[in-house]
Amino acid sequence: MKTRSSWAFMWAALGMIVSACSGSSDDGNAGGSGGGSATSGGSVSGSGGEQAASTGGPPAAGSSSSQSTTGGSDASGTGSAGGASPAGGGDMASGSGGSGGGVFTGTCTESQRVNKNVSGSGPHQVVLETNSDPGINQGTIFRPADLDGDTKYPIFVWGQGGCSRDGFANEAAMAEIASHGYFVVADGTPGNTEPNRELGGGGDVLLAYVDWVIAENEKPCSAYYHKIETTKVGANGFSCGGLMAAGTAADPRMTTWGHTSSGSFSVNQAFYNSIHTPVLIITGTADSVGAYPNGQRDYENIAAQGDIPVMMFAKVGADHGGDLWARNGGEFTQVNLAWLNWWLKGDESASGKGALVGASCRFCTDRSWMVSSANLP
Repeated sequence: MKTRSSWAFMWAALGMIVSACSGSSDDGNAGGSGGGSATSGGSVSGSGGEQAASTGGPPAAGSSSSQSTTGGSDASGTGSAGGASPAGGGDMASGSGGSGGGVFTGTCTESQRVNKNVSGSGPHQVVLETNSDPGINQGTIFRPADLDGDTKYPIFVWGQGGCSRDGFANEAAMAEIASHGYFVVADGTPGNTEPNRELGGGGDVLLAYVDWVIAENEKPCSAYYHKIETTKVGANGFSCGGLMAAGTAADPRMTTWGHTSSGSFSVNQAFYNSIHTPVLIITGTADSVGAYPNGQRDYENIAAQGDIPVMMFAKVGADHGGDLWARNGGEFTQVNLAWLNWWLKGDESASGKGALVGASCRFCTDRSWMVSSANLP
């Protein structure tokens, strides 16, 4: 497959990233020569070096620090034994009693509603929030408004184009995904204009969001208590943000990850070996900053692993980011949503797997999309 990966092109593309704006279709290169996003199993590397993040992600931060337990063994009562919360939240027990259990006595930091209306095509109204806890205070929450009932929402984290710190950079896409029943954390706070994150880093930031959400799910004082499907976690990101998502790939809690108009500049076999979950690649064939060949390179090397399900959707004639800014996130987001429905919700209908796989699937039959797949179940 023909690619454009010469050194001259790589340096030119990096220059485009640095000067680009995350709110436009030219907001950043997919890889860049400044470095790569690394997990303990490997890295997505550019020509300039690597940046490492631990396999399990950073320890849970934020409100988990305020929780405590009160003792003991042989506690009386009829409750069950206490257990340890996931994501480093500390020991806690539900109720009282049980041998060796404890009683949750900490507090929670209430999320603050963002005064902005967003919506998607799904059945859920969408609420935007921020939270001052360390671990989440750099992100923007897009979530379903309804937290009543037994419904639990999978976790989805997103890295912005250009590694922007503006949580609204892809608000239409995030609202669309949240409206279909996902607890979404987009990197950056609303309207933030701070300098962008380092190119090739940020996997640890996305994993910190995952830590926080999982910890909140186990805290009775949290609005999100037992409202999160903590065993279903996905990540993706646009351009530079796609490398942030790649930095989550080796984490054992991830269910799936992918990147949009992104990809590594060179083959890094250690990174490919670290991947253990299905991967989605979305791009445009006319990408002006070189993400198309980068995405192809990742697709081919992941497919060659032989056991990792991977799909690549390339929109014919689409430039960098495609239609991410369109109402409801456009077709780029519809591909991503169908993928999440398939892998995080087990949806094999036309709103999930059926939209992506099979002779009659929506995107397979659309000649404006080039679809490649390997190792699918």
